[in-house]
Amino acid sequence: MAFWQDELKELEASGRSFADIYRIMKSRFSSEIFSEEYRDGDTIRTTYSELFAGAESVAKGLSDLYPDSFGCFIAIRMDNSPLWVECFFGALMAGLRPVLINTRLNEPSVEYTLSVTNALCVLCDNDTDKEKYINANNFKKAEFVPARWADEIVLMSSGTTGTPKLVVYDGGAVCEQILVSGWVVKQNPTIKHDRKLQIRLIALLPFYHIFGLSTTLMWFGFFGRTLIFPPSMDSESIQFACKVGKATHFFAIPLVWNTAMKKLLSEAKRQGQEEKLRKGIRISNALQSVFPRFGAYVARNILFKDVRRQVFGNTLEFCISGGGFISSETVEMMNGLGYSLYCGYGMTETGITSVDLSMKASLRNENTVGRPFPTVEYKFSDKGTLLVKGGTLCSAFVDKEGEHRRNKEDFFDTGDMCTVDKRGRWVLFGRQDDVIIGESGENLSPDMIEQQLDIKCSGTVCVLGLDIEGSVRPALVVGVSKNTGSYELAKLAEKIYSAIESLPITMRPARVLCTTDEIPENLGKVKRASLKKLIENGEVSVSELQRVQADSLAQVYGESVAQIIEGVKKCFAQVLSKNLAEIEDTAHFIYDLGGESMSYFTLFSLINNTYGTQLKMEQSNPLFTPLDFAKEIAKGGN
Repeated sequence: MAFWQDELKELEASGRSFADIYRIMKSRFSSEIFSEEYRDGDTIRTTYSELFAGAESVAKGLSDLYPDSFGCFIAIRMDNSPLWVECFFGALMAGLRPVLINTRLNEPSVEYTLSVTNALCVLCDNDTDKEKYINANNFKKAEFVPARWADEIVLMSSGTTGTPKLVVYDGGAVCEQILVSGWVVKQNPTIKHDRKLQIRLIALLPFYHIFGLSTTLMWFGFFGRTLIFPPSMDSESIQFACKVGKATHFFAIPLVWNTAMKKLLSEAKRQGQEEKLRKGIRISNALQSVFPRFGAYVARNILFKDVRRQVFGNTLEFCISGGGFISSETVEMMNGLGYSLYCGYGMTETGITSVDLSMKASLRNENTVGRPFPTVEYKFSDKGTLLVKGGTLCSAFVDKEGEHRRNKEDFFDTGDMCTVDKRGRWVLFGRQDDVIIGESGENLSPDMIEQQLDIKCSGTVCVLGLDIEGSVRPALVVGVSKNTGSYELAKLAEKIYSAIESLPITMRPARVLCTTDEIPENLGKVKRASLKKLIENGEVSVSELQRVQADSLAQVYGESVAQIIEGVKKCFAQVLSKNLAEIEDTAHFIYDLGGESMSYFTLFSLINNTYGTQLKMEQSNPLFTPLDFAKEIAKGGN
C-alpha cells in the first residue's frame, strides 16, 4: 500500500478532527520541506518540523494569554505564509476557534466579523497600533502540548455593504475533504505526478478561502508535500514562482488562467504566430483525446516546450480552476499546452464538491465541473438551482443573533443555475441572482454573454441585469480610468458595439454604460449583486457609452492627431512590453505605465525613427502620454 494510502487509512479510522489531522502529519513528516519562499534573491525553506514547532509556540503563547477561553473565537488576518499555517493549528491547539479573515474585503466587513464573533484578538504578521492586533512573529519558540483542541473554524464569504456571511466548519467536514482525495487519485492517477509524490504546489489560493484551504493546504500539506509561495500576486511573480520553484501543480481562479492565455495570444499575434499557435493547440488536444498520457508528453516536451518555458515553465502538469466562470478558449489553450486544466466546483458553504477528472482533453474542454464526489449528492431545486448535500458541507452559520446549527441531512441551495450533460457531468451557467429573464422568456447568463462578447480592454467588463424602461434587461458596464480620453472612449465604444452586433439578438445588452468609479470584485469576479445595488443607489455613477460613427472618430481630437495616436500607442506598447489595450490615450509613461528613464530614451528614439521626427526632451514641453506625442508629431515634430 502506498504511503499516501496509509495516511488516508489512519485518518479514516480516527476521530476525524483537526487534532487528528495535525497528529498524523506530525507523526509522519519532519525533515521534508513544507514551503519555499523567495525574498530578495534568497530561497527561504521551512521544514515540517519547523512548522510544527512554530504552531506549538503560537499555542503556548495564546494559552498563556487566554488560559480560560476554551471555545472562544480568535481571528487570523494575513496572507498565505508558513506563519498563517502555524497560527491556524496553534489557535486550534490552544482550544480557540480561528476566524479566517478575508484580507481582500473592506474594513466594514472585517469589523462586522470581529464584532459578531467577539474575537479575543487578531493575529497578524506585522507590528501595528490597531487595538487587539497581535504580531504572531513575536511568540517565542516553546514546546507545548495542550490538554484539549478546539474543532471548529470560521470562514467568511464575500460580503456586501459590510455584512459577510460567516460559515462554521468542524474538523469532520475538513477530514472529509482530505479523504475524498483518495477517490480523486483513483479517477485520475496523474494528480500523483509520480510514484514518490514529488509534488510542488503553488500556494496562490488564499488559505482563508475554502478552495485554498481544502485543495492546497489540506490536500497536499496533509501528505507532506511542498508548497511554493509566490513573492507577490502579480502575473510576473506567479510565473517566476512556477519556473524557479519547478512547480508541478497549480490551482487557481479563472482570472489567473484567462490573463496568462490572453497575454500568450497577444504575444503570438504580435509576432505573427497566432494561427500557427492555434493550429498546434488543436493538434495537441486531438492527440491528447486519443492518447491522453502520450499526447500530454508530446505537448510538454515537443510541440510546446519553448512556449511553456515562457508561460508557467516546463514542470507544471496538473492544474485546477475553480471559484468562477472560465473562458472555454482558455481551457482549450491550457490543455493544448499540456498544462492539463481541470474545472472544479465548490462554495464557502459546501466545501469542494466536484471536479471534472476526465483524462481526455476533448472532455475537459467541454468546461463542466464533473460529477459530485462520492460523499456528496447533487440535485435540482424547483427553481433549477443546484442543491448539495454531503459530509463536506459547513455545520453552522454565525450572525448578530448568534450561532445557527445546520441540519446536515438538509440539502443546501447553492443558488447556481445548472444542467447535466449526457455523461452525467454538471454544467453551471450562472448565479440565480445574476440570471436575466430575456424578452422571450429564456434565461440569460451574464457569464455566457461576457464570454461570447470577449471584449479585450484594459478595464473591467461586466454584464448584469438592470431596470431599463420598466423591465430588467441585460446591460454591459465597463470600468474605465479617469484618464481615459474622448478618442479612446470612442474607439472602445466602437469595439463594444461591434462585438454586441455579433451576438444573437436575444443575448444583446440593451445598454452600454461606463464608469470611472471602483467596481466591486472578489477573487477576480465582479460582485454583480453588489454593483447593481451601488448603481441603483447612485454610489457608482454610470453614463451611457454612445457609439460614434467611424467617419466622426477623427473629429474628437482632430484628424491629424487621430491618425497618429494609435501608432504612438503601439510604440509605447513595444517599449514597455505591454498589450496595446493597456495603453490609454492619456496614460503617463512613468506614473501610470511603470516606465523608467532608460526606456523613456528608447521611446523617443523609436517614435522619431517611426515618424521621421526630431522630438526632444524639454522641461518646458514634457511629453509623457501618447496624446502628448501625437499632438507634437501633428505640429511637425521639430
